[in-house]
Amino acid sequence: SASKWREDPKMIGGAKTGSPVLLDNGWHAFALARWFFDEDIDKVFAWTDNFKGIDAPAYVMFKYKQSREHIVPQYGHMEFSLMPEMKLPSKYYSTDEFIEIIASRGIMKINQGTSLGNQMSKSNIFAPIVIVRDGKVETYSDFENDWKYSFINATKYFIEVVKGNKKPILSGEQARNVLKFNLAAVKSSELGKEVSLKEFS
Repeated sequence: SASKWREDPKMIGGAKTGSPVLLDNGWHAFALARWFFDEDIDKVFAWTDNFKGIDAPAYVMFKYKQSREHIVPQYGHMEFSLMPEMKLPSKYYSTDEFIEIIASRGIMKINQGTSLGNQMSKSNIFAPIVIVRDGKVETYSDFENDWKYSFINATKYFIEVVKGNKKPILSGEQARNVLKFNLAAVKSSELGKEVSLKEFS
């Protein structure tokens, strides 16, 4: 089953006890963190607990390389929470993602990913996209708000890439850098200290 291999540390990989959250689920979050700003990661600090074989809750703080000048240095953090008693209505997995980007001029909130389109999406509190800037609040919800469209659109895009009409959104080199970020977080959680991505060749 999809969950069975995640319970085996040798199959899931990552830390000695396995990393189903940081390595498997987390990879997608690490890829987004890199993709949003088109910046590689310099160093990372991570902490995880272990609940019934799951490396959660988990917390990751990281610093971008700052390859170009920014008004303020770029940092990020991720929090992976385990809420076994919270009901998250979803057609897919009982999980969800919330992203907040704090910039020099405003804030963007991306509310929900996996469970997008459920009752939470319809509330004013959890509009799918919220932008706060210049003293104003803008909300965006007029789009196909079902997780399946990410797979449909990704497949269509991939076909165009194979045909030579478009370039991959994530190159092989970029994916390798995301993996370094991911492995550095796992290593940091094991060592209990900051880890530089330079340690991964």
